[in-house]
Amino acid sequence: MSEVEDCLRQVMAIRGALGASLIDHTSGQTVGSVGRGPSGDQWITAAGTSEVVRATVQSAAFASAGRPGYVDDIVITATNGYHMIHFLPTTLGIRLVLYIWLDRLIGNLAMTQRCVRSITSSFVPG
Repeated sequence: MSEVEDCLRQVMAIRGALGASLIDHTSGQTVGSVGRGPSGDQWITAAGTSEVVRATVQSAAFASAGRPGYVDDIVITATNGYHMIHFLPTTLGIRLVLYIWLDRLIGNLAMTQRCVRSITSSFVPG
């Protein structure tokens, strides 16, 4: 099992996880995907996620003196669930994100964030 598949398998074991994708947000390409996506199409999900990331990191509101453009997670609360985008640091800077769609009724956003940090802490994309 590849490291990407293992990472996604662990994310899907989180209570309430409906789907997850590992996305290169600079190109909008899906590296790996599992479960369902809110649009039903992994490519549309990847493109939308990339747009949200670009809009966030290019916003002056998130610039800081010490680490310009640094964001850990983006969370969107919607009627169809929580949408969490978690940034994965790589040797080339941040360019990979983990997108997770979480059921609002049975998922726990705070626990999901803790689990994702634990899962991705040793993740080194290959």
